[in-house]
Amino acid sequence: MEMEVKEEKVQAPIEKLSSKEKISFGLGDFSSNMVWGFVGSYLLFFYTDVALVPVAATGTLFLVARIIDAITDPIVGGFVDRTNTKYGRTKPYILFGIIPLAVLLVLTFSYFDFSDGGKIVYAYVTYILIGLAYTIVNVPYGSLMTLMTRDGQEKSQLSSLRVAGMALGNIFITALAMPLVNFFGGSNQQKGFVFTAVLFAVVGSIGFLIVVRNCKERYVETATVSHQKINILDTYKHAFKNKPWLQTTLFALLMFVKIGVRVTLTIYFCLYVLKNPTMVSILMPSMYVAMFASSIFSSKVIQKFGHRKANIYAMILFSILYASLMLFENNMTIFIIVFFIASAINNISNGSVFGMISDSVDYNEWKFGHRAEGTLYAGYSFATKVGNALGAAAIGYILAFIGYNANNVTPAVSNNIGMLFYLVPIVCSILQAIVIAFYKLDSQHAQIVKELAEKE
Repeated sequence: MEMEVKEEKVQAPIEKLSSKEKISFGLGDFSSNMVWGFVGSYLLFFYTDVALVPVAATGTLFLVARIIDAITDPIVGGFVDRTNTKYGRTKPYILFGIIPLAVLLVLTFSYFDFSDGGKIVYAYVTYILIGLAYTIVNVPYGSLMTLMTRDGQEKSQLSSLRVAGMALGNIFITALAMPLVNFFGGSNQQKGFVFTAVLFAVVGSIGFLIVVRNCKERYVETATVSHQKINILDTYKHAFKNKPWLQTTLFALLMFVKIGVRVTLTIYFCLYVLKNPTMVSILMPSMYVAMFASSIFSSKVIQKFGHRKANIYAMILFSILYASLMLFENNMTIFIIVFFIASAINNISNGSVFGMISDSVDYNEWKFGHRAEGTLYAGYSFATKVGNALGAAAIGYILAFIGYNANNVTPAVSNNIGMLFYLVPIVCSILQAIVIAFYKLDSQHAQIVKELAEKE
């Protein structure tokens, strides 16, 4: 007599992330900002005041490079979605992309005594290539979080650690970049920028190697099955039907336009409005010290209010505080304090965006049957670079329009720089609040995760 054996489906226990793995993941954003933070904070200044690239050409350069990113980011994201190797889905890109990225950082900040036309061509080639190399590394890195965990609390912790890593990286960049340029180059800023870029490239490469070594992909097999059933065009169609993702991407785009404007203009604002060069080394790092401080409390704020309400409150309060800075230009102590508080509140949105992107991946799997983590994270990567570039490009165009000349800055030019410094971030914040007001995933995500777990 044969006995019928009934096979029972047992759900595997959820593997929790270790502290080492979480910290290693956050280190990726530190490493990322060794490259992109340096580019975003100092490249326009390097072009206009060191390499002497024609100022009007820099605006067009930033825009053209980011239009190319509009194509390359989703392509790289699509490749990530369909990559299956013994090393994982995201890690091969990070591992083999960090060396080209490091080399291109050094080349981007290298000076050659070309004609104006030659300088423009060299700037185009190096800036476009470094953007592509950054995409190849950063899109997979950002996608990694969705493969590590689905737990909302762990996502929030990883998001906060990403913000902390981003903050520490930018603190390192903004506080030490110019002192290092002066240390390595003395009166020769061209030499100083090259050696500083070498140092940042090495530090960033080591950090990404730690990410590859210590972070584990746990949801690759589940994602692999779904990706075998859907072609790349459907992936993109579904992405644009994913309302939470569209809202998050637009919100992030505005966020990075604001960051691009603030970072780019702060140097000029300190030099020509405050007429206090030492404030560059105070305000620039304070933006990122505030970001680090925000990473400590932002996850609790988001958990309490949800992404939608937390961001609306943060954008309104930031706008009020930032506008009040105009009252304190003659009192640097109060100016710095208010600037720091406003920046800390504003940076709630940084941690929130990582969580919203990750939640939109869960929504995509629930709604359409596949996760598409690479494609969806590419939207954030695109927003990062395009937002920063739009901000920097706009400033480049406006500086040319108002007659900016590094050798002769008139009072009218200084006044215009001051107006832009205050007005653009406030307008961006108001637009962010409007966009996020339509975000509805906060109330749905817990049920979505529950249903996905039941299916598995």
